Amino acid sequence: MGYEPRQCQLFSCNHLFDPRLGKAWLNTALLDCCPSVFFPFTAYFALQVIHARWQYRISPPRTTGHPEFELVFRAQVNCSEYFPIFTWLLWVAGLFFHQAVAAACGLLCLYTHLRYFQGYAAAAQGRLDSLYASARVLGLLLGLAVPRLLAHFLLPCCSPWMAVLVRPLQHLGAW
Repeated sequence: MGYEPRQCQLFSCNHLFDPRLGKAWLNTALLDCCPSVFFPFTAYFALQVIHARWQYRISPPRTTGHPEFELVFRAQVNCSEYFPIFTWLLWVAGLFFHQAVAAACGLLCLYTHLRYFQGYAAAAQGRLDSLYASARVLGLLLGLAVPRLLAHFLLPCCSPWMAVLVRPLQHLGAW
């Protein structure tokens, strides 16, 4: 008689699967909207850099020159650097916590990135309020994602491989 891990509904991702479409289809429409919305933001940031290059006559590949151009360029680079972190946190929070909450946080994070870009492009000190707001939203996504992610992989009721590792402890009565 083999060990059968018990089903754990608390940390399950079953709410993401649409039974009408089968297990192969992940129902993540809300999560898909945030990265899709980010690309127009990225295009806007890139167009602002192109405009600043034209306005201050700075040809590529130079990244230095007029101070106003450097502000716009640096704001665009900083926003692009946050995208992988944002995307990972958004998806993990959406898959392991709640899709709608993660999507709302994602849209809020995109708004703070826009405010960050606009503030930084105007003056270096103008970025601080939106930088802190963005960090708080990313921290919230991290707080939503990590506990559920760890629970999913570390609790034996949710992870078959962990159940195999915990079986000897269960026989000893230590788990």
